[in-house]
Parts: sequence; C-alpha cells; structure tokens
Amino acid sequence: MAVSKKITSGLMEDFSGEPAFLVKFLEGAALTVDRFLLPVNHKLSVLSYTMVGLMSLPIICDILSRIITKKSLPGVIEIEEFMLVAVVFLGLAQVEANKENIRIELLFSRLPKWLQHVLDSFIYLSALFLFATVSWQTVLQMGKKIGVTSTALGLPISIFIGVAALGLTLLTLTLARNFLYTAIDLARSEKWPYLLFIIIICVIVFMLPFYVKALFLKVSGLTLGGLGVLLLFVLMLFGMPIGFAMALVGYLGLLLARGNPTAAFGMMGIAPYYSTASYILAVVPLFILMGELALYSGISNDVFDTAYKWLGRLPGGLAMSAVAGCAGFAAVCGDSMATAVTMGTVALPEMKKKNYYPSLATGCLAAGGTLGILIPPSVGFIFYAIITEESVGKLFVAGIVPGILLALLFMGAIYLYAKRNPEKVPRGEAFTFKEKMLSLKGTIGMLALFALILGGILGGFFSPTEGGAVGAFGAFLISFLRRRLTWQNLIKSFEDTAKITCRLFIILIGVGVLGYFLAATQLPFLLAELVTGFSVSRYVILAAVCILYIILGCLMNVIPMILLTLPAIYPTVVALGFDPIWFGVIIVILMEMGQITPPVGINVYALSSIAGDIPMETIFKGIIPFFLCMCVCIVLLILFPQISLFLPSLMF
Repeated sequence: MAVSKKITSGLMEDFSGEPAFLVKFLEGAALTVDRFLLPVNHKLSVLSYTMVGLMSLPIICDILSRIITKKSLPGVIEIEEFMLVAVVFLGLAQVEANKENIRIELLFSRLPKWLQHVLDSFIYLSALFLFATVSWQTVLQMGKKIGVTSTALGLPISIFIGVAALGLTLLTLTLARNFLYTAIDLARSEKWPYLLFIIIICVIVFMLPFYVKALFLKVSGLTLGGLGVLLLFVLMLFGMPIGFAMALVGYLGLLLARGNPTAAFGMMGIAPYYSTASYILAVVPLFILMGELALYSGISNDVFDTAYKWLGRLPGGLAMSAVAGCAGFAAVCGDSMATAVTMGTVALPEMKKKNYYPSLATGCLAAGGTLGILIPPSVGFIFYAIITEESVGKLFVAGIVPGILLALLFMGAIYLYAKRNPEKVPRGEAFTFKEKMLSLKGTIGMLALFALILGGILGGFFSPTEGGAVGAFGAFLISFLRRRLTWQNLIKSFEDTAKITCRLFIILIGVGVLGYFLAATQLPFLLAELVTGFSVSRYVILAAVCILYIILGCLMNVIPMILLTLPAIYPTVVALGFDPIWFGVIIVILMEMGQITPPVGINVYALSSIAGDIPMETIFKGIIPFFLCMCVCIVLLILFPQISLFLPSLMF
C-alpha cells in the first residue's frame, strides 16, 4: 500500500510540475535536428544571397547585346526564373529558423508568455503538417516532369522543381525544430499537457474537410469562401505568419470545395514552384536590391544636403528639407520604412541640434517615409501590377504627380506650423546662390538613376523587370565609384535582399494556394455582383473600402495587404467602374496612412529605434497634421482623378 501511494504521488508530481523526462527528450531531439539542419540551412542561404547578387547580370548582358548586336541573348528569361527559384527556396528555411516571417503581433504580443507558447506550438505543428504535404506533392511533381526540358535552353525542369522540393523539405524540418523548442518552453512553464491538446486540435483541423464530405454536408461557395476568409483573419490575428495562414486556409478550403482530395493535393504541388518561377516576379528582388545598395551609396546624405541648402532658411526649412529628402530618396528606394529610417539617421540629428520640436521633427520623417512607396519605382505598385495584371509602367507614372502633391502638402503643413510656432521650429542658416547651385551635384546620382529607370521603361528600351536590373546595377556603380561601398556592406545588401524576398514570396505562395480556393468558391465575383447590386452610390462603397484599408494598414505592412485583399476587392472596384490605375494610387496612399497610425504604425516604430529619447506617443502626436494631409490628398484624387491619370494618358 505504501509503495502504491508513493508511485501515485510521483505520477501526480510529474503531471503538475515540470516533467524532467519530457524536457530531456525534447532537448535531445532538438539538438540532434540542429546539428544537421542549421549548417545546411546556412550554406543554402549563402547560395540564395549569391544568386541575388548575380540576378541582374544576365539582364544587363542581354540589354547590351540588343544595343550592340541588335539581338537578344537566348534563354535570359529562363535563367532569371531559375535563379529566382533558387533565391526563394534556398532561403526559406533560414528565414523561418530566424523566425523572420511576416506576422501580425498586435494581439499575440500582449498575451501571457505561456499562451504565446501554446499558440506557437499550434502554428508550428499545423504548418509542419501543411508543408510536409506540400513537400511531398512537390516531389511528386518533380517526378512527373522528369524528361521535360525548358523551351530556350533545354534545361531539365525537374532539377528546378527539385530545388523547390529541397527548400520546402528543409522548411518543414525547420518548422519541426521550432515546434520542439516551443514544446520545451511549454514543458518548462508547467503547461506541457497542452501539447497533447494541440496535437488533437491539429488532427481535427486537418481531418475536418473529410468529415464534412463523409456527412454529405452541402456548403455554398459564398458561405465556404466567407468562412475561409474569417478563419484566415482569426489565424493571422493570433500570430500565424501571413503566408502560412493563407496556404493553410487555401488547402483546407480546396479539400472542401473540390470534393476530391487528389485535386487539392495536386494544387499544393503546383502552387509553390509556379507561384515563384516567373520572369515578371524577378522585378521584386531586383528593385529591393537597388534600394539596399542605395542605402550604402550616400544618396540620402547628398539629397538632404541639397534640399537643406535650398529650403533651410524658410520657416520650418529643415523639416521641409527632410520631406524633400524623403521624396528624393524614394526615387531610388521604393520602400516606406527604409526611406523613413534612412532619412531619419541623416536629418534627425540636425533637427535635434537646431532644437526642433520633437513631435514635428519625428512626425515629418515618419510621414515623409510614406513617399517611398508612392514615388516610383515602388514595390507596392509592382505587387499591385502582379495581382491585377495592370501595367507597371502606367502605375509608376501615375504615382509621380500624387507623390509630388503629397510632399508639397507635407511641406505646406510644416510651413503653417512654423509660422504659428516660430520658437519651436528655428530657421536654418542662409547659403549663397553659388553654394546652392554647387549642392545640386549631390543629386546627380539620384536623378541619373531615376531617369535611367523610368526613362528606359517609358521609352521602351527595357521592361520593368529589366529596369530593376538596370537600377540595381546602377546603384552598385554609384556606390562603387564614390568608394562608399565596402565588401561587408555589399554582402549585407545581398543578404537583406534575399531575406526580404523570401518573406514576401512565402506570402505569394500562400496567395497562390488561397487564390485556387477563392476561384473554386467564386467569392470575389459573387461579392462583386452583390456589391454592384446595392442601390447606393459607388462612392459610398469606395468610402467603405478606404476605411477598410486604413484599418488594415494599422495591422500589417503594405505588400501583405495588397496580396491579401486585392484578389477579393479588385473585381468589385472594376465592376463599379473605377479606373484600376487610379485605384492603385488610392490604395497605396490609404495603406501608407496605416503605416503611421496606432496601434502598430510600422514607420513610427522603425523611426523610434533611431530617435533615442523621444517617446513613442510624441512621434504619434506629430503624425496628426501629416495624416490629415494624406486625407486631403485622397479627397483631391477622388474629386480630380486626372491628377494621377494625366501623365499615363499622355505617355501611353
């Protein structure tokens, strides 16, 4: 009897406290996986970075060949597609190992640690099941393509699908690794019984479509699509990476919508490779690389110095110079947060030195950063064009006048503030006309790069994808000739470009799977029919769309927003008779409004990292006048659509 009580007591202690045997087992498994997985992930990610650095060279050679010999080099498109596949799939596992995939942390970050571990365990385990299926199906696709070769170069397609399969398999193993470490954290926090609960939930989730079919339950396309979108937002709100959530909902939805698991499995094998191996998509890493190289070229310092010499003496001149610098740097960067941070490192110390009011100093920089994704070349416009199949060139041109208008509105707000509060916004020093003219040489690099890219695209000398390669190579040459680019910075720019590309393309893969599901349910088109059937003005619906994008902008970055919402909203906009190019400009501005507003305000958080002792609430307070300027810009674009459409209609 005493022995029985002792055993029972020991078991109760095991279940109520930290189970040492479980922790030891999980740690051993995690370390075993690490010994094999981490070195492989690292070596393949180095190959990914290298491919990014080489991607522009085939295109540059092709352009030179066309100029010199009037002939294109054969197979350049295929080379770019295969290099893009290598960049993405060889880097996915490393990005996940570093937990750098894009997710919404608004609610997740406020939960207790143990509950975060519970949710992370569910996220990793469900993603593990999902990508194990995807990897398996991609391997099967590779087998089906054995013997099939590419059109131009005759290269075996199966090799490159095999690269995708390898990357997805390593991603699956990395998810298993992350699950093990999260399970260890749960065990140490005495919440280990939740592990069994999580496993049961995951099994139920993945078997649910089969249960529904077995019970012969009929679900309409609209209902199924609506439930899928609702589940998607719930998963994202609780911290699941956006790409994973899209792929998971798309996969489960396809099982329900198709009725035949074979069809759903087949889609999972097709989506990853064919969502990535596209020459058009090669423009994404190329323009990102151009922006990364521009960071190290000193263009931001030169543009700000020029703007300060011309505007510094005006009321609020230093802040105006910062906005003008943001506009100038936007012409070679294409990213909002990068523009805000880069110009912040240059302009904020000067404004602090002049005793500028902190809220205005930081507010103008956070808002000025939004110009980075409006003034071309813009990554936001590129993704809009990819989803809607609109002309990238038209979108680039359409963003020029609204971008200048918004910059002028920002400067006008600064001028009015400075006139009313001169003690908070000291004037800068005066410069001679000769000094002003000499300062213009600092903008030569930026203007040359901008003119080269946009002029080449509009002049028909090269496509937008080729423009990205020319821009990246041009930014490299500017940095190299100015002797501002070190070997370490060059490698860092390749590494950052590859990581950003992988983070975006896992979302694109998720969009591909989700797109198959939405197409099966006909949700986007049913919504378009439903909305156009309302007996209300189309501008009322547009106002609702505007509010939706402002709210979503508070929660996530611009690119995920475009990829998530456009497949459903774009058909409605077209059905209402709005111009798709004009709408592209509208939503980019709307999304950028969300980037500077609480509760997230990504630009504000990024700027606070370099603002030192300036509190976050001070920066948010300084945003208010610039947010109102963006509202005015939206109203002007709605009242006068030709503000954005005049140049495209003139040039195309």
